[in-house]
Amino acid sequence: MDILCGWIRGLVAASVTASLAKLLTPAGPVRKVTAFVSGIVLLSALLSPALKADTEAFSAALSDYRATAAALTDDMERQEKQLLRVYIEQQSAAYILDEARRLGLPDLSVTVRAKWGDESWIPCEVSLTGPAEAGPRQRMTEFLTSELGIPAERQHWDG
Repeated sequence: MDILCGWIRGLVAASVTASLAKLLTPAGPVRKVTAFVSGIVLLSALLSPALKADTEAFSAALSDYRATAAALTDDMERQEKQLLRVYIEQQSAAYILDEARRLGLPDLSVTVRAKWGDESWIPCEVSLTGPAEAGPRQRMTEFLTSELGIPAERQHWDG
């Protein structure tokens, strides 16, 4: 606040001085020079806070801001990837459960684990729990292999 008050006082003092100089100067080319010099004085008074600015402190603050912004961006990207992983796992489990019901496996519970592929999460492993007869179980194994690309060795059956 003190800096702002000092800047305003300097601006007012420069304005008053410029006005008095212009009023006291006789008409003619000398008045034009006085008006030009007064304009430069007013401009320098107006820009004095920028001219006195601590550029090193500003650069340090800007660097800190950039580092903080980069860290926040990285954290948000990590959280977004994690949320997308959970979403893919849940949607894959729901898809598998729908197929299980269609195949006659209504009491099956499913847990899917996804891994990061080239540009997205891909279901890579599945755990199935519940009673399953040989025929429907074999059809479910084939479905998981053909539709989701999860090989039989990463399909874990319990029950």
